[in-house]
Amino acid sequence: MKQLLFFTLLYLTLTSCVENSKVNKANGLIENAYKAIETNEFPIAIDFAKNALELYKGISDTIGIIESNYIIARTSALSGDFDNAVLYGEAGSDLCKNIENYPLEYKLNNILSWAYFTFGKSFDESFEHNIRQLFVVEKLGDDNAKAMVYNNYGYDATVSGTLPLKKAIEYMKFANDYYAKTEKNNGRWNTLMNLTWQHRLINDLEASEKYGRLAVQQAEIDKDRHAIIESNSNLGETLLIQNKIEEAKPLYERGLYLSKQKDDRDKYVFDVYYSKYLWETDKSSEAISLLKNAIDFLENDEIFYEMLGRAFLAEFYLLKGQLDKVEEQLIKFKNPRANYFSQEAKVIACLAEAKITVTKDKEKALNILNSKLQELDKSGAELLKKRLLRMRDQM
Repeated sequence: MKQLLFFTLLYLTLTSCVENSKVNKANGLIENAYKAIETNEFPIAIDFAKNALELYKGISDTIGIIESNYIIARTSALSGDFDNAVLYGEAGSDLCKNIENYPLEYKLNNILSWAYFTFGKSFDESFEHNIRQLFVVEKLGDDNAKAMVYNNYGYDATVSGTLPLKKAIEYMKFANDYYAKTEKNNGRWNTLMNLTWQHRLINDLEASEKYGRLAVQQAEIDKDRHAIIESNSNLGETLLIQNKIEEAKPLYERGLYLSKQKDDRDKYVFDVYYSKYLWETDKSSEAISLLKNAIDFLENDEIFYEMLGRAFLAEFYLLKGQLDKVEEQLIKFKNPRANYFSQEAKVIACLAEAKITVTKDKEKALNILNSKLQELDKSGAELLKKRLLRMRDQM
């Protein structure tokens, strides 16, 4: 009996030693993975994390399994491998829900939202993660995490119109107020820019202009080319709507100067907005040429701005009476990822479609406008409703 007890204790001791050895080895691999990420050695980081994952699985260490999945998902996304970002991200997220590990789930869902968008998943699937994130950050009680989630949720809800704009603005204001308290207002230019856009949509142009000027000011303080280009373009939109062409001019000139420094995404996003300024200043041919080039660049991975550009292009062709070219652009809007298009793009396309249709079938054209008006009733985008109502009254 004593001999049996001795061997049992010996077995348990040896097993424990083996498990401790595996834990220590796995923990070391995780530490090495994070170091590799810091130096952008993503394939090496993935290898470390995958080896750690197998060790953690062998000893049923759930937290270790989740963290390994997170590192692989994050590093895969950073490498542009969104198949594996989704595969490992979902595996880790599901385990987090089972054990209610909100800190790790929060990080995993951030990766998944990014991966779903880039991977081509539907807006609804990506938005589900934003909704889950709201639940998670309430559990965390972390204002930094809450600000990030509120900013993303408010932005996506504004894009799709799935949330009343006044509610989306509340989320954005929380994020903006939080970033105003942090050192150097990190991240604040973005929330200020979003508030500029949101207030423009609800037709509060005074508030839109106020937030827009603050966004430009913050972007200049940050000396961030991307931020300066976007905030100048955004405020420029608000000024153009009010026909303040001369006030808008230096903003577009500043954006144009910076955009020409690199042949990148920021340049072509600026060109989408700049085309509107060119059109308003009677440079229609230049506006169309610039916009077509921007769309060619953006159509592979910037669906939001690609479709906004196509909407502007359809509007320009319509004003020139080139209806066949309008229809070419409208065909592009028959896209399964339509919820990633901005409300502005959808309304401009709707106006163009109704304008083409009314000469053949007035009732059908009215139905097109009324259907879009019902959608805008839910979001409260009063500026866009005014445009639709104006056309409807003219029919």
